[in-house]
Amino acid sequence: MGNTAKMHSSIIMKSQTMSIIEDTYLLAALLTFDPNIKYNPVRDAAGKVSFEVEGKISNEMGRLFAGEAASLKTYISNLKTLRSAIFALKSTFRR
Repeated sequence: MGNTAKMHSSIIMKSQTMSIIEDTYLLAALLTFDPNIKYNPVRDAAGKVSFEVEGKISNEMGRLFAGEAASLKTYISNLKTLRSAIFALKSTFRR
């Protein structure tokens, strides 16, 4: 896999500034801490959708795992947005 290091089953670090996040709930939480995180939904050959995330997310990960409080309303909104992106991407590949 070259320089790709797998840190957790739901995060793949491609470089210091690019990650693949497979867990929609995790990305929704990170977006709750930093709404400026840039992401792009991608679909693999098996049809599974994950998100390419640009930039460093270590600060947000630290906040999440430290148990910092965040807005539930914002988290749910972020989750709905991500699920809509997944649905839209999957629907473009249907036959």
